[in-house]
Amino acid sequence: MNDNKPAILCGIDPYSGQNYDHRRQWIHDLLEQLAGLFCIEVAFHAEMSNHLHVVLRTRPDVAQRWSREEVVRRWLKIAKIKRGTGDARWEPTTDRIQQELADPKRVNRLRKRLSDISWFMAAVCENVARRANQEEHLRGRFWETRFCSRNLADETAILVCGMYVDLNPIRAGEATTPEESRYTSAYDRICGLQASRIHTATDKVTSPDRWLCELTLSERLETDVGTTEQDPTPHRASDKGLLSMSREAYLALLDWTGRQVRSDKRGAIPDHLAPILERLQIRSEHWLETVLQFDQRFGCVVGRAEEITTAAARMGRRWLRGRRVACELFV
Repeated sequence: MNDNKPAILCGIDPYSGQNYDHRRQWIHDLLEQLAGLFCIEVAFHAEMSNHLHVVLRTRPDVAQRWSREEVVRRWLKIAKIKRGTGDARWEPTTDRIQQELADPKRVNRLRKRLSDISWFMAAVCENVARRANQEEHLRGRFWETRFCSRNLADETAILVCGMYVDLNPIRAGEATTPEESRYTSAYDRICGLQASRIHTATDKVTSPDRWLCELTLSERLETDVGTTEQDPTPHRASDKGLLSMSREAYLALLDWTGRQVRSDKRGAIPDHLAPILERLQIRSEHWLETVLQFDQRFGCVVGRAEEITTAAARMGRRWLRGRRVACELFV
């Protein structure tokens, strides 16, 4: 910033007493817009008072299916959003699209960017920084550091990390239950589940979690790809699922885990939830501790011990942090 006062993301400014919690909605809406444009799917998210958690799945295979015109159209919309002056409803002109199409190498670069997490996060960070600086009448650097990332190597890693992200508001004392954790993927999925019980299947496009990755992984479903706003998946790159469990099963396990976070006495996994962990070959006795201490226990790669060992060899290293924890957690 251009003075000594630190920037506040979404919390209460201790200097002025100003509450910036409305920025959580900024980030939520921004993630939803970008999920409908990039070949990157948002699996889990949590907007906290001073930081942001996002679990992303990159889909370069989806980008390869889009026409050159579609690639350019999407990128121009992203560029408009990134500058903090537009939204996903703005459409570039035909002349502007043709200008970009005149350079084939440029289009190839844009196709790669649409499935690049660094470009996704750059769009998020620049939009938020511009809007926050404008709101506070300030200029200069807003974010303290570049984003940090971990590779989730398998389904079990996705489940553990997803739970960690969704439970962040409870761990931080900002909420007592997942349904009170307003700015999380858990809240979106709970609202989506409630909506599905009220409305018909044709109302899926209006569900609050329609822009998140489909939670349940179906072996029968191919990469159901959307290319235009008239396609079946206009709000996300595809309908491909994440986990071998239903949305109801995930939310039940999340609810129980959240209750243990708030409890003075930790209980054992109940009988009706144990099969979920057994199916994924996760040792239930280490489940809670691993979810609560996820950030401290794992390094740049999360997954089974063999996945971490393979990643270390690929990086020319003898070991990576988290292998011992993986041996304890995963069968």
